[in-house]
Amino acid sequence: MTASDPPGVPDRLTLIATSALAYLSAVGLHEHLGHSTACVLLGGHVKQMGAFYVDCDYGGMSSVDVRIVALAGPVISAVTALICLLLLSRSSVQSSVVFFFVWLLGSVAAMDVAGYALFSGFSGIGDLGFDPAGALHQASPEWLWRVALVGVSYLAYRWVVRVCLRPIEARAAGVGPPRIKVAQQMALTAYVTGAVLYLLIGLLNPRGLLIVVISALPASLGGTSGLLWMMRLLDKTHEVPPPGLYFARSWAWIGVAVIFTAAYAAILGPTLQ
Repeated sequence: MTASDPPGVPDRLTLIATSALAYLSAVGLHEHLGHSTACVLLGGHVKQMGAFYVDCDYGGMSSVDVRIVALAGPVISAVTALICLLLLSRSSVQSSVVFFFVWLLGSVAAMDVAGYALFSGFSGIGDLGFDPAGALHQASPEWLWRVALVGVSYLAYRWVVRVCLRPIEARAAGVGPPRIKVAQQMALTAYVTGAVLYLLIGLLNPRGLLIVVISALPASLGGTSGLLWMMRLLDKTHEVPPPGLYFARSWAWIGVAVIFTAAYAAILGPTLQ
């Protein structure tokens, strides 16, 4: 941290690396611990595994099984968020970089769950969609279900943002505008990192821009958009002593992020057949 930096601003390269790990872990858990695993356990066959999608062969599976596969991704995201946020609330994580990684992973997962209903409500597709692979296939009347999804998602997203702010409220050092500024800078860096990564890795898929438009970008630009404004809700009068969210450069975190990102992009970006 240099004298020109606001108090508590972490090393930006380490912040980018940590953000990359959190975003890719969140989507990887959703797609593959969720959808891919459910597909196999319920007797299906995974035809394709991409960075942002899973193509399950539903032959021989019941309609209930298909819906379970669709719901498995959001369920895993919800469990991920719950574990991360409970970990931060019930234990004292001393390392600031570990704290930020766990918080961001939990927040991205939580926003994914809350925001997905909004996406499916408007588009009619996705895990909670009305197409044959969606959890709400043949739900009737469709227009009512879609309105309900949008309304529930709006309320759930606002609640999730408030819940995700609690660990930051207790950890972000300083008081007043400087405290909020540091938190906003960190959240914005994480958001941009996730959006750029999702876009670049998404462009590697063999299905072209379709996956980027309906999956990669909605998940990053839309799903985690709360990161753009949530820090403004922090209490301006609350004072927290340093070091807060500050962390120095860590080549270990940077190295792990580079290796993990390269592997995820090289293996799942072009899609496993």
